[in-house]
Amino acid sequence: MTGQRPEYLAPLTDAGLTPYRGIKKLRAAGKLGPGRTVVINGIGGLGGYGVQYARLLGGGATVVGFARSDDKLAVARENGADHTVNVRGKTVGDVQDELEELTGRRTVDAVLDCAGSAESLGLAGAVLATEGALAQVGLMGTRVELPLFPFVSGEKSYFGSFWGNYNDLQEVLALAGEGRIKHHIVPIKLDDINETLEALGRGDVVGRAVVVFD
Repeated sequence: MTGQRPEYLAPLTDAGLTPYRGIKKLRAAGKLGPGRTVVINGIGGLGGYGVQYARLLGGGATVVGFARSDDKLAVARENGADHTVNVRGKTVGDVQDELEELTGRRTVDAVLDCAGSAESLGLAGAVLATEGALAQVGLMGTRVELPLFPFVSGEKSYFGSFWGNYNDLQEVLALAGEGRIKHHIVPIKLDDINETLEALGRGDVVGRAVVVFD
């Protein structure tokens, strides 16, 4: 880890760790690999790393980034996404039309949801293929509501994934030490924290905001 700036190391224990564990759950469930498609839903502090882990651990799966901003989708492409879809203002059918144009399929095998909103969860559940799996790491709300019959009849799986353990952290730090993880950091001063929190609430921060002390 020699030579890494402190503001680049700080997110690895949180934003860099949480999606890593989620992707590992999808891999362990057998939902990644050649011929499979995985969506990273919500390209923010977590999703920017999630795209990279999908590329590193996906075994050749096609990686698609979903977000509501072109700036965030640009980060997904920089981090290795094969395709991106701006889902703002679009119906499930609209999104599936784009998926079909990009991948040849209207459904996907796995979703890592990094947003946690009712809208993102609804979209994730709707685009999952039969026997697909959704790993949830975003915590925007307090409840998960998914359509019961499509999940049961489609034999879909839902995994909660919270933070990570010591082994996960060791693996993430090893990847960073090898230079295999990119960071999109927005350094801020403590005096600017209230304005930054407001920007986070609006979804205006692209990447991970880190307070840097002089």
